[in-house]
Amino acid sequence: MLEKELILIVILGLLLLFYFVIRFGAGKKEAISKSKEVSRYLIGVRALISILALVGVILWFFME
Repeated sequence: MLEKELILIVILGLLLLFYFVIRFGAGKKEAISKSKEVSRYLIGVRALISILALVGVILWFFME
């Protein structure tokens, strides 16, 4: 079984990887700053990943 700290690192690493894949798929920085729709989408993605990270940390505290 993986150690408790390693599980937290893996969860946060996967969430970070998920964010970078979506961010790079959204386009270049100039295109994102010009498009309000894409910038709102990325704000929603950041909020979702933050919520998932918070839930992951909370569940991590309850592991045996």
